[in-house]
Amino acid sequence: MPFEYRRLPAVPKNIADIREGDVRVRILGRVLDRTDGVLVLDDGTGKAEIVADTDVRHNELVRVFARVLPLENGYELRAELVQPMHALDIELHQKVRATHVAR
Repeated sequence: MPFEYRRLPAVPKNIADIREGDVRVRILGRVLDRTDGVLVLDDGTGKAEIVADTDVRHNELVRVFARVLPLENGYELRAELVQPMHALDIELHQKVRATHVAR
C-alpha cells in the first residue's frame, strides 16, 4: 500500500480566535512591521507575530497560511505561504465571509 500524506487544511481564522490546539490557519491582514524574518500582522481583531522569510511591504494586505506551533506559554505562528492580496476587494470579502460564517 503506498504512503499517503495529507495535510490538514488551513482554517480561516481571526487572530483573536487562534488557539494552541489549532494546527494550520489562514489569516488575512495588513503588515504592520517586518524585521529579521518576522512579520507583524493586524487583521482588525488583533496583532500576531509570524515567522516568515518573505519580502512584503509595510501596510500591504496579505493572506498568510501558517502552522501553529505550541510553546510553553502560548504558540508560535510559522508561515508556510504569504500571498500579496493587493487586488482583493476587502469589503466584498468581509461580506461574503460573514454570510458564510452565519450559515
